[in-house]
Amino acid sequence: MALLCILYVALALTPSSYSLAYEYLGLTPQQPLLGTARYIRTDEWMVFTPYIQIAVNNDFGQFNAHSAYHESLRTFQALPLQDWGLLFKPYHWAFFMLPAANAYSFFFMFMAMAFLSGWALLLRQLRMPALAAVLVSTTLFFAPFVQVWWTSNAGAFALAPWVAVAWLGIGHRALRIVACAYALAAWLIAVSYPPFIISSVLALAVLVLAVRRDAITVVRLVDAAIAGAIALAVFVGYFHDIIPIVRNTVYPGQRQSAGGGVGLTSLLAHLFPNLMTYRFAPLPLFKASNDCEIAVLGSLLPLFTLVLADGARLREWAKSHRSSLLILAAGLLFIACWIFLPVPAVVGKLTTLSMVPPARALLAFGLLLNIACAMILVHCGVRLQRWRLLLLAALLMVGSLAKFLFGEGQFSRLHSAADAIPYLCLAALAVAARRPQLSVHAASLVLATAALANLLGNGLFNPVQPAGPIFAMDRTAVLHSLQARGSATTTEGALVAPGGFGALLPGVGIPAVNHVLYLPQMDYFRRYFPSLPDEQFNFTFNRYHHITVAPEGDTPRVLQGDLVELPAKPLLAHPAP
Repeated sequence: MALLCILYVALALTPSSYSLAYEYLGLTPQQPLLGTARYIRTDEWMVFTPYIQIAVNNDFGQFNAHSAYHESLRTFQALPLQDWGLLFKPYHWAFFMLPAANAYSFFFMFMAMAFLSGWALLLRQLRMPALAAVLVSTTLFFAPFVQVWWTSNAGAFALAPWVAVAWLGIGHRALRIVACAYALAAWLIAVSYPPFIISSVLALAVLVLAVRRDAITVVRLVDAAIAGAIALAVFVGYFHDIIPIVRNTVYPGQRQSAGGGVGLTSLLAHLFPNLMTYRFAPLPLFKASNDCEIAVLGSLLPLFTLVLADGARLREWAKSHRSSLLILAAGLLFIACWIFLPVPAVVGKLTTLSMVPPARALLAFGLLLNIACAMILVHCGVRLQRWRLLLLAALLMVGSLAKFLFGEGQFSRLHSAADAIPYLCLAALAVAARRPQLSVHAASLVLATAALANLLGNGLFNPVQPAGPIFAMDRTAVLHSLQARGSATTTEGALVAPGGFGALLPGVGIPAVNHVLYLPQMDYFRRYFPSLPDEQFNFTFNRYHHITVAPEGDTPRVLQGDLVELPAKPLLAHPAP
């Protein structure tokens, strides 16, 4: 494993979809080495990766000196900056020791290893055997939900378990407080995205309360409070200048979510992971969704538990662990209510869930469900009897046939090779059932089968491509291409390019109005739209947003929560003083 990690970084490989940027920039199209670049991952290839380029091009300074906006690079998605916050960004230390391409590769490798080892160590603290912990951690890593959001939210997933690992696993009080504070601060700074943070905290709290109540002592709770206060001080100290700005934005600062809105079919997708998708794309009935929004943190573990768990041992185990099962069930029910039922936003405010859109709470639900099922399989064992395997085959067939209900009359492009993977897993279990020497390890075989299914099914959602070209873009060729497509320059030297480019243009070092702004740039835009009424101006520009340019029109428009369209004509006129 260590050799593979070293080779990955030495070859400067990344799971980025940035190869899609070449066509946008008018360059020769590129293809990944493995897999397919995903247009839907614009959060990564149009935003995060270009911002990494910007940080590198500015020699890791806090402000973008090559931008029309001179925006701060101290954002809620951690960038490699040469400031005191770097102490809490070990995943970015390589940028100061290696070429940028290898350092970016190291970032993703660090996060992948942090996820796999962190969740495995947490499961060990939850009294799961070592092999089972590694297999379940692998299953979670390759779950659809994690993979579709991974490249722009890796820190939110990978660093989540380390706070609990430090709190549960370290006996020395001072060391425990320091480790918990550091782990929590590093997690919060890595990706300060409340929906994933709150979902993870909720899942971790339920798991600890259900399985490790022995660790919930007054001393440890006091230590947790001290560590939390230290981490909060670090977080506020680092982001003190931008927290009030973001809090007062129209989006996302004033966004409040109510419960419900997620279809009950998503609940069934936790039993049948491919139920709503063709490969990764939504089936016709769910065409209003997309590859990311439709994903659940699914695996075959719940279905395996339902069919293969030893019923007699499960009933016996349940009697002696009644409180644990009740807590897990209550946690799942609570989260499910927020996801599927129309819970008023005021209730969400009391529980902080108003900051978690119900579709994002699927993270917490999936973590709890899969880990609970794994615990049942480990502690109660499995029975690979013929009738159970036949029942499992029948249920898999029901799941496959059910996809026709979501085709809206369409019978093609509903099933793909990924739909065959559960049947291959079933065949492997059937072979194992005929070998008595393997029955002793039946639970581990089932866990390994579930991990393999997720690896084969979702392992290449994110492609593999070399990072070298990302940091060696031909700026002159890009400029010539944009000029040939009708781009112009403002009186202050900023490029105005018709269309939307995310942060691609600033990423290659071109000062452009087309950008993605983490923080509002009110003063800049007021000079170009001085007559826009204050209320309309605030609604339009006081937000996180992509800036796209329209060749016609006179008034800026909000096309969606994070997308603002500007007319080219006012931008090319002389700005107000």
